[in-house]
Amino acid sequence: MITFLQETALLALSLLSRTIPMMVAGVFVAELIMAFNATARISRISKPLTVWTSLHNECGISFMMAFVSPKAANTMLAKYHRDGIITRREMVIAALMNSFPNVMMHWRTLLPVYIPFLGLTGLFYFLILVFVGIIKTVIVMIVGRKILPTPDETKKNTPEEPPRPKWKEGTETALMASVAPLRQILLISVPTIVIVAALINLGVFDTVADVMQGFGSWFPVPAAGFAIIAAQFGSFIAGASVASTLLAAGTLSPQEILITLLVGNILTSATRGIRWYGTSYAAIFGPRTGAIIQGLSTGLRVTIMIGVVAILSFLWS
Repeated sequence: MITFLQETALLALSLLSRTIPMMVAGVFVAELIMAFNATARISRISKPLTVWTSLHNECGISFMMAFVSPKAANTMLAKYHRDGIITRREMVIAALMNSFPNVMMHWRTLLPVYIPFLGLTGLFYFLILVFVGIIKTVIVMIVGRKILPTPDETKKNTPEEPPRPKWKEGTETALMASVAPLRQILLISVPTIVIVAALINLGVFDTVADVMQGFGSWFPVPAAGFAIIAAQFGSFIAGASVASTLLAAGTLSPQEILITLLVGNILTSATRGIRWYGTSYAAIFGPRTGAIIQGLSTGLRVTIMIGVVAILSFLWS
């Protein structure tokens, strides 16, 4: 029991050290932008997306931040919602859109692995993931345009922008304003991450992984491909390594490798989604709203991925 508690505490500290700093940064940056009245200037790049989707400018700032840190970006959304700047629906739509920059920035970790291991097959796999991210974002934007008020309605009676404060004054204002929202976020996030660490040590995620591997038989995966899927539950590097070996040996064709990697990505979405929910969505948005965002995000992505696998399987059959 003592060993379990020690391992859980160490894992929780590791998860907290990777999560909390990004949350703090997200709240502080949001307050800094507000203190210096820079919302309109920073959101100009993403304005076409936010206006078309009927989102506030603040959601555009969060979208841009997601290219740097998705957790910091989502923390900004939670802060804007608590301040009454955006509605709960806007927060959910914007959080779903923030997942696309996260996919795009995966090139830093995916491409250095998949291209050396799999060459053009690895590059094509990454491009499919980006394509799925684009389709998902477009669907979310269309839904947002349908269910949210139009930009004109949202931006009525916008007050004239006040003058910018001096740097020291603005920074001090942002620091002081960050205390209250951070307290609320930490009261939710710290216990949630500790619970996730305990579940990991209890083997809950390993059990889910074993169950999900059993669903592999539902997909058009060759027998040898299950070795890749099993490795993917360990890490995407392990999956790419096994796929490279089977490709080089001629056991599987490039098309079969692609289908297998995509199916493995679908099946690992369950364990990956639960972990991300616990250390990000639930910790930032709260258990209920976080579950809604995670469920919509994972469900929409998996549905699109299944469609892609079905189309590719038909074309290559």
